[in-house]
Amino acid sequence: MEPQTVVLQRKIVGVLLRAAREKARRTIAQVAQRLGVTPARLRAFERGAREISLPELEIVALYLQTPLSFFVSGEMTLEEETPQPPTVAEMRVRRALIGAKLKQARLAAGKSKDECAQAIGRKPATIGRYERGLTDIPLAELDLLARFLNVNLYYFIERKDSADAAALLDLEKLARMPNEVRAFVLDAGNLPYLRMAMKFRDLPAEQLQELGEILLIVR
Repeated sequence: MEPQTVVLQRKIVGVLLRAAREKARRTIAQVAQRLGVTPARLRAFERGAREISLPELEIVALYLQTPLSFFVSGEMTLEEETPQPPTVAEMRVRRALIGAKLKQARLAAGKSKDECAQAIGRKPATIGRYERGLTDIPLAELDLLARFLNVNLYYFIERKDSADAAALLDLEKLARMPNEVRAFVLDAGNLPYLRMAMKFRDLPAEQLQELGEILLIVR
């Protein structure tokens, strides 16, 4: 049986989802098409009868030009655009990114898969699937995991106010990367190197060469 807090949060998110859609003057059919689901499934999201995942909520928020913070409290603006269903690669990459962050948070908190599974009423194998990006994590479960691991839910969300994060988490670019490069980017342990690379990207060639020589000496 689902915890009452999970059911309640799902219903609250559903109400806010409908409010955002109506404020943006979008139909159920339009939002469902952008999300790549049936209108019936979107109605289930809005009724709180079905759990929406974070990647799905991010896509809806971007389409409705609604900050994700609105689904706790926030404000909205309207943007006209032709809805395009998300690609399979976009959803897969986003799941992988969230899974990598979940694993990183779990290890940093010193928690096992068993402990995380117990916190949300799931099996340890499910946590493994979440961390490998094989399965969508229901938003309410992700929120429970975030609290259990002492991180904010926004830890899992793309921060568009950060130039470095926006570049690192550009889903379309990531989806086009070679498999080995994408695997490197999605490895949470490589984030420090990626951030360093982003800081160096605008340096003149001479300074980049100098840095490279220094790094070779340090090695």
